[in-house]
Amino acid sequence: MDQKQKLIKNWTDDSNNYSNKIKMELNSFKKQAWTDIILENTGKNTKMNILDVGTGPGFFSIIMSQAGHQVTAIDCTEAMINEAKENAENAGITADFRVSDGQALEFDDESFDLIISRNVTWTLIDASKAYREWKRVLKPDGKIIIFDANWNLKLFDEEIMKKYEEDEKEYKKLFGEEPPSHTGADMIDYRKSMPMCQRRRPQWDFNTLIELGYKKIYCDINIGDRIYNEKEKVIYRSSPMFMLVIEK
Repeated sequence: MDQKQKLIKNWTDDSNNYSNKIKMELNSFKKQAWTDIILENTGKNTKMNILDVGTGPGFFSIIMSQAGHQVTAIDCTEAMINEAKENAENAGITADFRVSDGQALEFDDESFDLIISRNVTWTLIDASKAYREWKRVLKPDGKIIIFDANWNLKLFDEEIMKKYEEDEKEYKKLFGEEPPSHTGADMIDYRKSMPMCQRRRPQWDFNTLIELGYKKIYCDINIGDRIYNEKEKVIYRSSPMFMLVIEK
């Protein structure tokens, strides 16, 4: 399979699993935590037209719709969009859900006040192309907020792998259970094949965004204290989640 086929297969196969995860998030402190951290960084108090890139099972689309904004949500797999539509219906919200490529957007120039994504940019086959497209559809005073981490750099860096294995041991010791894992052969093959997985981020993003002409970039290199539960703070310690807030 080529990279795109691996991408679609991976997220199609895992769509129900991720849907179950966001259902738990919607019934936890995370719903308000994520709402707060997004809205704090938009710089706007009015209703926004938001593009949720890589919506997955629809978590960001749901919480932003519930906060009173108009949301268009895209994902590369029909399975994820189907999960998102069902979750949105159960949450009592409406959004425009579409199967679409985040690297080749079907929207007019300057369509959105805000573009958001979570754990998506590491999956991009051509991130430079995607960031160029996101700039095109962003309004002049709009922002992009990216949440991601170096989830897979341990597959390419022995020192990071050692730290991750230490975190796994501490997790077992503290919580008396096996940590969550993504170690299936197909999963590892997929992750090793994605170009963003071996790039050191967010430094790579900074350099690329500057080259593309973005004017302002703010970064928080670790937002875990705000959005992780106690177990996640341990197991994700060696790959902290960063936030990029980008102005056109």
